[in-house]
Amino acid sequence: MSADPGRDLPGLARRAADAFAESAARRRDRDSLVDTAFAALFDLYRATSRSERQSPAGRRFNATLAGLLVSGNNPDRLSLYVVRSQTAAENGRHEGYRPACWRRSMLQLLGDEFVPWQEFLRPVDLDAIPRIDEALAGVAGSASPVTEEEVPDWVPETHWWWWEPARLRGEEAPDRVDSGTLDAVRD
Repeated sequence: MSADPGRDLPGLARRAADAFAESAARRRDRDSLVDTAFAALFDLYRATSRSERQSPAGRRFNATLAGLLVSGNNPDRLSLYVVRSQTAAENGRHEGYRPACWRRSMLQLLGDEFVPWQEFLRPVDLDAIPRIDEALAGVAGSASPVTEEEVPDWVPETHWWWWEPARLRGEEAPDRVDSGTLDAVRD
C-alpha cells in the first residue's frame, strides 16, 4: 500500500496491525480491544481501494493480519465477537437493527477484503455466520425502519442485511449516506 498525499496508508496499516497485536497480547479489555482493532481495520478499508488491498503491500499486510488473527487471545476474542454479533442480530428488533448490521458488515469486510474467514475463524464460528444471517432476516420484518441516515455510503450492495427491513415492507432500498463512525458497534 503506497502513501498518497493526504493518506497515510502505511500508518493506517500499522495502526490496524498494532491493534490486533495488542488484542492478541493483552488479557484484559476483551471487548474494547477487538472493537478498537476492527475500527482501525475499518479506517484502513475506507482509505484504500480494492486494488490497493490486493497490491503487493496489501498482500503483505493481509499475511501479517492473518498471523495476528490466529495468535494469542485473538481466536477467543473473535469467537466472542461472532457470538455477540449473533446476539445483536437476534435482539435486533429490541436493541436496534443497525448495530447488528454494523457487526455483520465488519465480519464480512474482514473476510472479503483482508483475510478469508476459513484462515482464522474456528469451525463453530464459521457455522455461526449463517445463523447470524438467519437472525437478521428473522428480525428484519419487525426492526425499526432503515432510513437514509442509517445506511452508510461505504456499505457494499452485497450486504443485504442493511436493506432487508425495507425490502420486507416492499419499499425501495434507501439511498446511502456516510453515517459516521463505528461507534454503533460497541456494546
